[in-house]
Amino acid sequence: MSKVLTPDDWPAVSGDRLPIMQPLTRPFVIALLLLLMFLTAALTAQAWLQRENRRLQADAVAARRAQFAQALEIIRRPVETWDDSFERELGMLMGGTVKLNRGGPSPGDFPGTGLLGFDFRLPGDGDFTVRVTFAAPATSRLAILHQRMLVAVILLGLLLLLVSAGLALPRRSAGEGGSRSPWSATRAEMQGLEHFARISVERGEALERESGARLRAEEDLQLNRTLLGHSLEERVRLGRDLHDNICQTLYAVSLSLEGLRAKLGSADETSRRLDQCIAELRRLNHEVRSYLKELEPGAVQRRPFMEALEAMLAAQPCPEGVHLARDLEPDAITRITPERAPEVVNILREALSNSLRHGRARAVTVQARHGDGCVIFAVQDDGAGFDPAAATPGHGLANMQARAAALGGSVNVVSARGKGTRVLLTLPVSSAS
Repeated sequence: MSKVLTPDDWPAVSGDRLPIMQPLTRPFVIALLLLLMFLTAALTAQAWLQRENRRLQADAVAARRAQFAQALEIIRRPVETWDDSFERELGMLMGGTVKLNRGGPSPGDFPGTGLLGFDFRLPGDGDFTVRVTFAAPATSRLAILHQRMLVAVILLGLLLLLVSAGLALPRRSAGEGGSRSPWSATRAEMQGLEHFARISVERGEALERESGARLRAEEDLQLNRTLLGHSLEERVRLGRDLHDNICQTLYAVSLSLEGLRAKLGSADETSRRLDQCIAELRRLNHEVRSYLKELEPGAVQRRPFMEALEAMLAAQPCPEGVHLARDLEPDAITRITPERAPEVVNILREALSNSLRHGRARAVTVQARHGDGCVIFAVQDDGAGFDPAAATPGHGLANMQARAAALGGSVNVVSARGKGTRVLLTLPVSSAS
């Protein structure tokens, strides 16, 4: 028959383990669950951050690869002539290092920490590969810092778990001896949970600051990409100006001098052509100086459109037997402002030069008409013509289209083999005269 406990028996029961273990075990289990939940959230955040970091690095490598391909398209230097100085110049342009490898890509990964790169195979008969390395985005360094913080948090959580376990043992022994009450043990456990919660809040604030730093780093990276894109666009524009203005003018002067040799018998004609060549060379020298100072032919910009157009037409050397005609409507000429004059003259110069050089034309006509809200220029010849759908070497047609697009207009080419060529430039203008 079981014994019935009396109030006198309670002191003996107070030393039993079961009543003391219950208030200690429950906070310990709660703390362990909270720790596991925090570690799970931290590991999930770490996995997400690593995935985003890899994606950002892949985007950075793809962007640099596209920029490097665009830079090679602009420079167009034979690979056999590459040297250390040219590789350093390319490295400065790409914001990293450029190394040419002959005989295939270099083995191994990219050296150093915090670096990204790629191998770029050059077109051609030889087996040439370029290795481009550059600094990794700032977010990669933030990811490494986050990993270290995560390790520190895990170690801190384990330390808290061990401390909680260690504190539970003396409390149980003290409970067995009756020297400590369950209320003091529960109070100590609650203080530990409060401390753990405070640490969790501090870690959350640190992660939020890291997120803000990552956003700022991504904005800086986007700004650098934009600046590099603008730099490459400026190089393209400068190359277009050199091709359409300087190169075409030098070619025209050379043709004039060749025609001069065939006309030495006429003193008047020789004097006129010499004066024309000297004047054109002086204008070219002035424009080169303008390019060096401002990357813009300022002298041409200040000239009226009709004056610049007549100077360009007069400077064009017509081979023997070729007739150059003008059909310019005054109302159309006055619609072109001095600011737009250089681009329009360069487009017409390119079209006229193509007719004289490649078209083998016997008659070339330059026309200008004013329509409803637009001005139309036409350069038409009766030469050999070509197939516009076929690929054409050089940059002339692409440069004309780019200049017209910058003015808000368009360039259309109508041609057929054996039926001549007609280049139409359409520009929008205001209705006011």
